[in-house]
Amino acid sequence: MIAMHILFVTLTLGFVLKETRAWGYKNGVLHNSIWLEQAAGVYHRESRKGRYQLTYKEAIAVCKFEGGTLATYDQLEAARKIGFHVCSAGWFHKGRVGYPIVKPGVNCGFGKVGIVDYGYRLNKSERWDVYCYNPNSKECGGVHTDPIKVLQSPGFPEEYPDDQICYWHIRLLYGQRIRLHFLEFDVEDDTDCLSDYLEIYDSYDDIMGFAGRYCGYELPDDFLSTGNVMTLKFRSDSSVSAGGFQLQYIAVDDSVHNNDTDIYV
Repeated sequence: MIAMHILFVTLTLGFVLKETRAWGYKNGVLHNSIWLEQAAGVYHRESRKGRYQLTYKEAIAVCKFEGGTLATYDQLEAARKIGFHVCSAGWFHKGRVGYPIVKPGVNCGFGKVGIVDYGYRLNKSERWDVYCYNPNSKECGGVHTDPIKVLQSPGFPEEYPDDQICYWHIRLLYGQRIRLHFLEFDVEDDTDCLSDYLEIYDSYDDIMGFAGRYCGYELPDDFLSTGNVMTLKFRSDSSVSAGGFQLQYIAVDDSVHNNDTDIYV
């Protein structure tokens, strides 16, 4: 009986950890993690102006911006089967609109599980979000577990390419924290960093723990995580590049993180 109980707890814990990795709450809404989007090759995007602002033509452009295309119904369903869940209607292949539901909810999907399909839209000027597909999106970034490492923008020290989106996930041992130290920084400067930027998240995805967005030419201050995981997101648009950035992260023992003698090499 005890062994069966332990097995049940182990299986349940595994399911919870998998769910935690796949989903998170942002502004009270369930969102997919970067890990899930990359595994599926399907991702949801909305306009920079906010939710439901994209015409069909604009939706195609948003996907193309990141090197992708509109997701097909089959691609969206394949992603849904591994946990892809978004409660926002969006354009997908050939002018269809809908969204994938994994968990039924009163205010999301009318209690249905599957693809909530609004069908092919005759009016392509209607405004929705969009579902894109790009199985080759992981061209830069990666998962890093070394206690100390130097990371840099694509092509550094040369100018970074246009139309890039990169995620670096840093995962260290429990009881450690991550200190970022910037060595070089030159990212296109514009108001509110809307064109090219580097974002820091104090978590293992870009759902929670937003810590700042950076562009311009000044070195950002050192950053110390609250735990043993961190995410960096770099994005460049389709015009105007710059020299890029180089930074070092280093593992810091949580019990001595206030020590000012850390050495950067």
